[in-house]
Amino acid sequence: MSHLIKRQKGLAVIELTMILPFLLLLIFATAEFSRLLYQYNALNHLVRDALRYTVSDVVDGSTIATQAAVDGMAPIAENLLRYGEDQASAEILPNITSSTISLVGAADPLDPSIYYVTLTVTYNWQPIFGSSLNTFVSADTVDLSFPLVVNYTMRAL
Repeated sequence: MSHLIKRQKGLAVIELTMILPFLLLLIFATAEFSRLLYQYNALNHLVRDALRYTVSDVVDGSTIATQAAVDGMAPIAENLLRYGEDQASAEILPNITSSTISLVGAADPLDPSIYYVTLTVTYNWQPIFGSSLNTFVSADTVDLSFPLVVNYTMRAL
């Protein structure tokens, strides 16, 4: 029996070195996917809250909402998306800029007194462990980032 134990003494280390890269890949991939879901969830909450704030202030109660009123609320909606409040502070999610935000209002074609506001945000998600993957066949790389698009429409109150 002691002869079998001596023959297999280094076998566990060899098995560990063979399986460890796959385990680490699985752990890091799970961490990246969890981070992706967290950022998508945070983006959903930011867009919904910013649009809710925007549609509540588009109409003052005596006038019908217009695109000019929506355009006037766009800077406040942008600050709500970037910082979580109407003034500049620490960013909640990086890479949200004016060019990735679209705030559009439109009247209902059947009832012009009903006005809808749509907020669309395109967020370019970047992985932590690398933004591109090198290919072994050529000098090309595969981009690992991709856009997360969130779109909400609410009725102006």
